[in-house]
Amino acid sequence: MPRATESAAMPWLRRLGVTTPELVVVTDEQILTPDEPAFGPPWVVKPDIAGSGKGLAGLVHICRSRDELSSAVAATLRSGAPAVVEEYIDGDECYLSIALDETTRGAVVRASTSGGVGFDAHQAAAVTVGLTQGLHDHLVVALLDRAAVHDLQLRRALAHALQVLWTTFCAAEAVLIEVNPFRWDGQRLAAVGVAVEFDPHGHATAREFRPTPLVAPEAAQDRAPTPREVAVHEADAAEPNRAGVKFFELDGDVACMITGGGAGLLGLDYLTDLGISPACYLDASPGAGSAKLQTLFSSALSVPGLRGVLFGGAVLSLADARDVALEFVAAADRAGFDSTRVPTVVRLAGPHEAEAHATLKERLPGALVLDRTASLEDACDLLRSAMERSPQALEGLAR
Repeated sequence: MPRATESAAMPWLRRLGVTTPELVVVTDEQILTPDEPAFGPPWVVKPDIAGSGKGLAGLVHICRSRDELSSAVAATLRSGAPAVVEEYIDGDECYLSIALDETTRGAVVRASTSGGVGFDAHQAAAVTVGLTQGLHDHLVVALLDRAAVHDLQLRRALAHALQVLWTTFCAAEAVLIEVNPFRWDGQRLAAVGVAVEFDPHGHATAREFRPTPLVAPEAAQDRAPTPREVAVHEADAAEPNRAGVKFFELDGDVACMITGGGAGLLGLDYLTDLGISPACYLDASPGAGSAKLQTLFSSALSVPGLRGVLFGGAVLSLADARDVALEFVAAADRAGFDSTRVPTVVRLAGPHEAEAHATLKERLPGALVLDRTASLEDACDLLRSAMERSPQALEGLAR
């Protein structure tokens, strides 16, 4: 899921009417002059990552002198992330969050008079709200009652913050907005830790309500994007009205081209259990279109040093297997990929899969094309065998 960093989420919430601390982002410890920042002491120093509360355990420093500030900034920069230096706001900690609940097709709204680093959201009081129903006053009252918020001024402040967050959650098509913690000093409720995630396939109009820039998941934050990641990102951004695609390079040498988020993660697990190191993770939603799919597939097939390729996914229901097969073989041509030299296993099932298999066998000689009776785990096992032996020796295994 696309996430907003602290430096993007804080100003975004402030524009929406939520009080947040002043902050500066430091990318080089020499940037801060003796007169900067213009606020504090004390200061709070944390990495500029997409997370709050529990995810920042051990990474937050409260600094009361220039020496402490310099040391904390240097330590944060050594971790590989920019450093956020924030105004320190004192007060009691509390917690609010709104998270999409796909099971009920609604959202779980949580509140607590506790919060901060190490806080477990499941300790908070919760109500489930239908997205079409809206967060009405009676639900807010019920939630704050369950959270045992008795102070009248704090109740009013939390109720106002909840309505702002709910409106934003819906308008921006977020899947999570978590403020952990809010600080309450008796008069002001300030968000000092924020985590925000968004639906990667949301409508173009919803994206106008999101903070910029958004960043890739944390696993990709410690390095610059590869040329192939950039190409997929640009292709995705060029057609914002189509369903999205995503692509992340890993350290291995086998292209895991399993579409469908859950199936893709299972593919990574199966390959890893077999001692195979995946070279990438990708996903595409139905309706992404030819330009996005070809860029996605050709980027995966052009990762340097590939020793194997696994392509396919769960049984298709919203896409035509013939179209997917055609995009794959076109991408192979575009990338100059040779399936007679690099062991390739395809497990593709869905509408018109027989025609899709015929296309793949004709255009990708040497590839093992499996039908729906083979599981994803079977495909991984066959790929390992194909990597250990020549593809010709395994021709009889293809269905």
